[in-house]
Amino acid sequence: MGISTLISVAAFAAVAWGKDIYAAQACISSISSLVIFTPSTPGYANASAPFNLRIHTDPSFVVTPTSVPQVQAVVACAAQARLSVSTKSGGHSYAAYGLAGDVVVDMKNMRGLTLNADGTAVVQTGNRLGEVATAIFDQGQRALPHGSCPYVGTGGHTLYGGFGYFGRIGGLLLDTVVSAEVVLANGTLVTADNSSHTDLFWALRGGGPSFGLVTAWTYQTVPAPPTTVNYAVTFAPLPVPEVAAAYAAWEAFATTAPNELAMAAIFVPVKGQLDMVNMSFSGNYYGTEDEFRSVVAPLVAVLPQSANVTSSPLGWIEGLEALAGDNGTISTSQPDQHDTFFAKSIVTTGPDSNASITSWVTYLATEGSRSNTTWFAQVDLYGGGKSAISAVPPDATAFAHRDAFLVYQLYASAVGLVPPYPKDGIPFVDGMVSSLVPKPSGAYPNYMDPTLTHHQWQQLYFGNHVNRLQQIKKAVDPKHVFEFAEGF
Repeated sequence: MGISTLISVAAFAAVAWGKDIYAAQACISSISSLVIFTPSTPGYANASAPFNLRIHTDPSFVVTPTSVPQVQAVVACAAQARLSVSTKSGGHSYAAYGLAGDVVVDMKNMRGLTLNADGTAVVQTGNRLGEVATAIFDQGQRALPHGSCPYVGTGGHTLYGGFGYFGRIGGLLLDTVVSAEVVLANGTLVTADNSSHTDLFWALRGGGPSFGLVTAWTYQTVPAPPTTVNYAVTFAPLPVPEVAAAYAAWEAFATTAPNELAMAAIFVPVKGQLDMVNMSFSGNYYGTEDEFRSVVAPLVAVLPQSANVTSSPLGWIEGLEALAGDNGTISTSQPDQHDTFFAKSIVTTGPDSNASITSWVTYLATEGSRSNTTWFAQVDLYGGGKSAISAVPPDATAFAHRDAFLVYQLYASAVGLVPPYPKDGIPFVDGMVSSLVPKPSGAYPNYMDPTLTHHQWQQLYFGNHVNRLQQIKKAVDPKHVFEFAEGF
């Protein structure tokens, strides 16, 4: 059976299920100057490759528009042919849901960015976080709260939350959204804000991409802090009891930590030693170095004597670079690196019990040492003190975790970051969850876990907002044009 026959068979099957691939092909191909990739064209493999190589994706079309009218036309074509549409902003969806549609709209060529005199920034969703941070600082010494990875796109990051180290001062990235330019499921263009399309505006801030294709956000920026103190508290590998006690002390300190202190605890394996774990604390302090030393003194006083505290006063951009990973830059000029991984998350609403912490650290030390993966666990402080994240009323946006205290990211890659993914990888990460919280009540949707059941992902990611999100979905996308496995 030849390739053309295979395509014909696939297209026939799609029509049989109500999808008309031929009609979509004709319609999309008629859009002037639009670059289109299909399984039979050169460049398709690269265009359809996910960030997470553990996931297989095979969209029928990948398009790279350069204008909003092109996006509108693509969505209208897909809807008429009964094909689903997904949007790739940065492409970092852990479950590759940006590539899950029959038609993928890759926004990489739509990177317009304007910083206005009133401090608002209009940002097309082809922009990545590093590009936005650099542009608004260079143009006006402005800042936004957002994640630390510069390659993450502004689309999904904002739609599901947008946590970053500056979040306890500035809130989530979605909290800064003034309005959204949105292509609806029928191809029409609307602006959603607090006075127009208000239900849609509510859903887009925390409910994800199920409701429309956001082509641009308008964010309210803030003046960049004049000084950022980047810090780290490191230890030699410690036995389980000492790690558990130090981490419990970190959690207790975090409950009243000032908003200016961004806090993360990071755990990595000590291979071959079943009773040891590598742990460190790090983050930024938005103030002076003297203030930082004074603030953390009570924590340092109760840590093991081997604790080594280092700090460096930096500018705003340098502070972002210090947390940007191994490259030490927020530039996205080099190609992004793929990974092959599985991840889960846990949202907690208060300090963990000593028994839970000991159970979890013991699991990391034992099973973590045996695992055939390269793993880390990162715990970020969302709440505590008077966090700006917690200050927003719980139903003001679709983000369901305003009561979050900590968010755990549990992440295990294949060795070398390339396939195949080891068979013990998913069970190992599942155990990282169950050893701490047997039945989690919340998870962060920007760390999508495709192994969850329908009920699990709805409750863990969206909690009490599920019913309202379902009703908005019926109103704005009744034919499920924007559809994917963990979407409404």
